Formats: sequence, structure tokens, C-alpha cells
Amino acid sequence: MPDSPERDLHSANTMLVPADFLQSLFVAELLFPSRRLWISSAWISDVQLVDNSSRQFATLVPDWPADRIRVSRVLRALVERGSEIVVVTNLAATNDDFLARVKAIGSDFPNRVRYGRAANLHEKGIVGDQFTLDGSMNLTFNGVYVNEENLIYRTDPGAVAARQIALMSRWRDELWP
Repeated sequence: MPDSPERDLHSANTMLVPADFLQSLFVAELLFPSRRLWISSAWISDVQLVDNSSRQFATLVPDWPADRIRVSRVLRALVERGSEIVVVTNLAATNDDFLARVKAIGSDFPNRVRYGRAANLHEKGIVGDQFTLDGSMNLTFNGVYVNEENLIYRTDPGAVAARQIALMSRWRDELWP
């Protein structure tokens, strides 16, 4: 048994597992933002991620409407709180719209938003200061709400550091020239 929590999440028979878990993960990030948050997804879109329809997160982000909040708005709120955001994806044209939104955040917060693309990128994960979430899920509507997915959530400091080092080693020369 690991010393730190590790959890396998399976979305078979209940498609809300990834959505509910991601909402909790990003709300926790809003409360205690990571210095750097990595998002790696072969395919990525501005999926609705946080259900603020009852304004239950109004104390966290007062200007959010009573609606479902998209990833880009969550990322903007994290950058406003001091996080650096790094998004890496492949060259698929379907990723262009989301990356345009990420670039817009970056134009408002220079040196706090980075993005990279690689032709054969297929890995998926979200890595913060205290966690790593890896698995089969792309950060898209189908990945979050439709497909059967398997995710592994770890908070072991060694596992988190290993993922951070791997990402930094892979992307350092392209994103920090």
C-alpha cells in the first residue's frame, strides 16, 4: 500500500467520474494554485469543466456566471492567482481553437502561459505541485463525458517529481528558449 493516496478512476458504467473528479481537482487548484500546472493532451478542447450553475463557486471566482465554466476560464483564474500554465498537445487542427484561447491568456500574462506542440504527442495528463493525473483521457468532451477512460491519480511526492522532471526534460528547450 502506498504511503500517499493513489487512486484508479474508471469511467465504465458512469460517465461522470472524470467530470466530477476534474471539477474537484481544478477547484482545489483554485484554492491552492500550483506554481506550474502542466496539461498534456493529444487532443484538447475548451470543454465545460466546472458546474457553477448554482453559483456555488462564487466565493472563489466572483465574476463567473451561473453556468458551466470552460477550461480556458479556469486556466485564466489560475494564472490570475499566480500559476504558470503549460499546455502541450499534438499538431491536429482540432486543437487550434483551444490553443488560440490559451495564447490570449498568455498575451494578458506574459511569461505565465506556455504551450507546445509535437506531431506524435499522444500522452495525456495533468501535473501540479502536489499531484499527477495520468491515463487514457483526452481533455475533450468525449474524453471527459462520453468515453470509457482509465485515470491514475497520485500524490506521492516522488511520483509527482518524476512526472515534472520528465515533462521539463522533454519540453525545456522548446518552451524555455
